[in-house]
Amino acid sequence: MKTLAELLQAITMEIRKKHTGRSLQSLPLSDEFPQWIAERYSLLPFATHTLFKILADSHLIFIIPVVEADRKERIRRVEGYVVAEGNIIKSMVEFFGDELIRAYSTEFSMKYSVERITKEFFPRLKEYNNTELGKIANILINLMGCQMTLGRNIMQYGQKWQEKQLGEEIEASAPLESFIDSGNGGLGREKGSPSKPAAPDSSRRATDAVRIEEFNKYSSGNTIEKTIAVYGIEFYSRVFFREYRFTLLKKLIEEDRITKNEDLRVVKKILQKTRSNSDQDFKLQAFAHDINSLEKSINEKLKKG
Repeated sequence: MKTLAELLQAITMEIRKKHTGRSLQSLPLSDEFPQWIAERYSLLPFATHTLFKILADSHLIFIIPVVEADRKERIRRVEGYVVAEGNIIKSMVEFFGDELIRAYSTEFSMKYSVERITKEFFPRLKEYNNTELGKIANILINLMGCQMTLGRNIMQYGQKWQEKQLGEEIEASAPLESFIDSGNGGLGREKGSPSKPAAPDSSRRATDAVRIEEFNKYSSGNTIEKTIAVYGIEFYSRVFFREYRFTLLKKLIEEDRITKNEDLRVVKKILQKTRSNSDQDFKLQAFAHDINSLEKSINEKLKKG
């Protein structure tokens, strides 16, 4: 990949490929697909969210809810990605309509039409959240909503509008390099494609220095949330710990600027790894209290869930 536009086009094609299968897996979901994309194209794990948002804001894809978050039941929100193309959405509506009839019949031993099921079942979606029946119903209802949106906004989902908006989104976005995991194969290289021999340590350090410089420049003009979305919590934490800014990261956590449990666990893991290097980095020993205090704050947030 040489440009951000090429990467976004490749992701759109991967989504479209998923749609070709006549199965429940034909709709890529946020609990697995972003990670697969990150591994395939050597991206930072938490950067994919921004890429999908660019595609959605450019009206190239829809992002639809499949499972709603439920903190009490410890259920995470799951979303689905579908290309904004009428013929594909129509085919998926037909497939998931048949699946809804099947799942409803299995659950209630009654075979009704799609229209009747969606009308009667819609008020009960929350009750069936995160069940097979609930997922299928949610997918179908939202796909039908996508159909209506396409029909009512033909111009905004036309190629000319999409290309113009995509260009504006790319111009406003961080550069391609900001999304790439430089330690995992290089610039947007597809997994399995030829790669150059690993660079020596001096080259790797130089690459890290460039990325950190780009990070500092980007973070100075953007919110913490946006910076983490682009660079990922792992890289964000490594930069902070490299500069011994343990107290500042603790402050961000206590102010609920970093709230996701998975992000907190990543910070904790990197913090523990950093602490283990204290016998090699004597300066770290002077920050022992700050490190322990940060870990305590993380543990308290994780306990609250």
